Amino acid sequence: MSTLTTLSLKSFSKRTVLLLFFLSILCFSKIYGQTHSFSGTIGKYPIYLQMVVDGGRVSGYYFYKNKLIDISLEGTSKSGQVTLKSSDEYGQDISDPETFKFKWPNKTIQGTWSQKGKSLPLKLAALTSKETGSPKCSNPYFKKEVYAASDLTKVKVGLFKLKEISTVQTINHVKIRHFEETNTKITLFRIDSGLVADRQKDANLYLEFLQISEYLSSLECASYSTYGSDYSYSVSDINISNDLISFSVFAAYYCGGAHPEESNYGISYDLTKHQPIKSSDFLIPGKESIYEERVYAYLAKNNPKYFSENNESEEYDVNMDCQYFQRELWTADCDFVLTSDGIKLLPSFAHYAAPCLEPEWAVIPYSELKDLIKPEYYGKLNQLKP
Repeated sequence: MSTLTTLSLKSFSKRTVLLLFFLSILCFSKIYGQTHSFSGTIGKYPIYLQMVVDGGRVSGYYFYKNKLIDISLEGTSKSGQVTLKSSDEYGQDISDPETFKFKWPNKTIQGTWSQKGKSLPLKLAALTSKETGSPKCSNPYFKKEVYAASDLTKVKVGLFKLKEISTVQTINHVKIRHFEETNTKITLFRIDSGLVADRQKDANLYLEFLQISEYLSSLECASYSTYGSDYSYSVSDINISNDLISFSVFAAYYCGGAHPEESNYGISYDLTKHQPIKSSDFLIPGKESIYEERVYAYLAKNNPKYFSENNESEEYDVNMDCQYFQRELWTADCDFVLTSDGIKLLPSFAHYAAPCLEPEWAVIPYSELKDLIKPEYYGKLNQLKP
């Protein structure tokens, strides 16, 4: 397995279980102990390969251009001969491994790839700036969060491709288009028209960053799971005005481990300040505890059967098992979507309570919270018309 570090998207969304994508922060160098990145072919199949040479030990990974799924490599370097074998996600030996053999260092590497008695010619050359210099890597949000992406991560970003999957949708006089990434099937929308030019450009850069992040997460899930990837990401409840964008995300994924995970969270973005929105951005400082009490009281009053600890209704309802009466579900840190009807709350639950994740009734009108919301934000929130 390649050397990894994790990057959380918590600064953009607060999830029940944070989705992570893994980024190597090593850079290309010709000095032993550093990372070396290549493109080339196994037979007729284009590949990308990265390795770290540390004395006589070599580790790394490679992926096929048409799949983008990492395959871990471990091996040795002796007298200019490198031997690498595919390993599991923990760097351990596996039966019937793929084997790479080649002379190194050379400007152009020629060697062999073999597995189960089959052998193909291997050709490698150092990555070029064209392969790592995708304009998408210059996305300001990507550069801010991923301060030193590896060469092969940059290659994957360059191979991020979209296709339109639906007709134009109009929300509050703003037109949007939905796009699917062709390899991972991760979908997200872009603003087509209806916003001031600089806000529209910034919004689309932010949305592009979110989709690239999920694309990389999906690829990592597939790469480092014994069971392969089962990863889905969908958005709903999209709300847009001249100042705000807010929508709900449902993510379900299984990347190995004891059980799959599901999360439902909100993404809200301020087009005037060019930054994601947290509850602390629109609440008047010091009003958090009052906000929590008022939210709980409003929800309990309007949905009494879900807030009674001793409900004896004979009619089964899955919501009865969610224990919505627990106050810790409705704190100021509870995730949310800013909608035309009010603040829609998205409480967190463990994976086995996935049906509890998005109570449609958990919406508090802005008018109920007017004295707790900063005046400049109250006006923005009321622009979110259906």
